[in-house]
Amino acid sequence: MEFSKKFETAPECWINTRIWLCPGKDRKPLLVLLHYWGGSTETWHKLTDPESPTSLSAIYPTVAIDLRGWGESNDQSSSIGNSFQPFSIRSMASDVGTVLQKMKSDADTKDMFDHGFVLVGHSMGAKVALTTANDLNPLLPELKGFVLIAPAPVTPMILPREVIELRQTAYDCEASVRGAMAHDLAQEGMLSPSDADLVVQGSLRGHPLAKKSWPAYAMQEDVSEAVRNALGQVRHENSPLKAVVIYGENDPVEPQERVVGEVVPFLENCGVEIVSACGAENVKHLIPLESPEVIYDQICRGF
Repeated sequence: MEFSKKFETAPECWINTRIWLCPGKDRKPLLVLLHYWGGSTETWHKLTDPESPTSLSAIYPTVAIDLRGWGESNDQSSSIGNSFQPFSIRSMASDVGTVLQKMKSDADTKDMFDHGFVLVGHSMGAKVALTTANDLNPLLPELKGFVLIAPAPVTPMILPREVIELRQTAYDCEASVRGAMAHDLAQEGMLSPSDADLVVQGSLRGHPLAKKSWPAYAMQEDVSEAVRNALGQVRHENSPLKAVVIYGENDPVEPQERVVGEVVPFLENCGVEIVSACGAENVKHLIPLESPEVIYDQICRGF
């Protein structure tokens, strides 16, 4: 059974979710899908469409969340002013934590948490996923782990000013989005025309400040201490957390060197058990669309 539902997480801020119930499946944790900068719940369609050969929602209870400013989510309070704060990593993580707590208390969705949950984040969504651990009380003991796909680090990523300014305009028009796809996001020939159109549409419809916030502000947020403290708590309260880490072998956005050399050691130092850290061959950054079978296989093996 699939349905959509919006949750108010702050005054005038409504976060959209797409929910797939999975009745009759035993001992499977809830998968919580958090998209990349420019994405939406639609980004995960190859992993959530019941007709897809890589459908996780056919096996696991699943919720995909439109992060603040993206997809069908909206934040009316952010329409006034030019502050990036509403679209910070901490704000988005707070939204996710609130959504999960409201789902846990909702009669329609509370049973989805019977076997805990796993936070699945792609790129910016991976940084949000890790930060969400700080916003989960009283759900923190039910967190089983993470699946981090082309993950952005939780430490600040400092880029030259000219690069930041260029990235702030990446989603200004169809031509700029397609240029970003060709240069950074997708390996040539790995996206179908319909998926390329989906990327364009999702990128263009984002809130203007949400488009600019990631390169101008959120990419540089240092949330490492908050994440470290939260993971330390759950390590003492529960069995060790697990993590699956996936990177694109040709990804220039979150390259293998940074994922393996920075993200993985950070998790290990926080006491997280790395179930696997693997590369998806012949792909760049949009792994959920370019190589969903790798994600499907690693999640099924790890959780």
